[in-house]
Amino acid sequence: MSIHRPKLISSLEGLGLNTSKSMKYRSKTVAIGTEIWNELEKPWQEGDTIIAREGYSWVTRWEAGKPYIISKFYDAAGNLIGTYCDVARPVRVIEGGFEFDDLYLDVWLATGKSISILDEDELQDAVRAAYITVREAENAQRVAEELVDLLKQDSEILEF
Repeated sequence: MSIHRPKLISSLEGLGLNTSKSMKYRSKTVAIGTEIWNELEKPWQEGDTIIAREGYSWVTRWEAGKPYIISKFYDAAGNLIGTYCDVARPVRVIEGGFEFDDLYLDVWLATGKSISILDEDELQDAVRAAYITVREAENAQRVAEELVDLLKQDSEILEF
C-alpha cells in the first residue's frame, strides 16, 4: 500500500470533488458546510452504500479545536444515508473557513447498519513511514473510539 502524508482538507475546497458548496456560520469557530453533488461518471460508494451521486448532499460540521469533523450524507430526497467522521489534527480557523490534517482513521455509520472504524491499516502504515507519531496514532484511535460512543448514544453533537 502506498501511504501519503496527512492530507490537508479545507472547507474552502470542500470534501467533494464536483459539488456546489455553501457555508453557514453559527459562530466564529463553528460552521455547517453543505455540498450538493453535481453529475458524476459513476456513483461514489462507501462499502455497499452509495454516498454520492447527482443531487445527493453532504452536510459537515466544522468546529475549531475539535480532533474530527462530522459529515452527514443525504440522498436526493433528503433521506439520511449515513454519518461519516474524519479523525484529524485539531480543526483550525483560516481566512474564509476551516482546515484540518486528516489522520487516516474514519468512523462510518450507514443508516440501519453497524458502526465501523475505517483505515486502521493506513494509520499504522503512516506511523511506520514516520508521517505521524505513535502518540498521534494512539490519540487518533482514542478519538475514533469516542466517536463510536457518540454515534451509539445518538449524541447531541450529531444534531446539526
